[in-house]
Amino acid sequence: MKHQLPAPLVRFHVHMLRDHATQLVALANALAQRKGRDTRLGEALELALVAGLSKSLADLLELAQDDKDAPHWLQLGPVNRMGGKALTPAELSR
Repeated sequence: MKHQLPAPLVRFHVHMLRDHATQLVALANALAQRKGRDTRLGEALELALVAGLSKSLADLLELAQDDKDAPHWLQLGPVNRMGGKALTPAELSR
């Protein structure tokens, strides 16, 4: 049975550092306790993104690591960005 995503949500296949995944699990557990229900990692990730993206783009870019300090990103292979076009929510849900 295929489930439809609610309109504001999109699905991603995401690579991240293990310690960040651990932090997201801890955040999801704390959020579940606060809300009194199970929460998904995506809900915790959204909360972390809201907090992080409240900073300016320049401030966020200051946190970026150099490729020699984080070579694991280069090991994943090429990025497919559909010719450099921005992906719209409709395209992401296909």
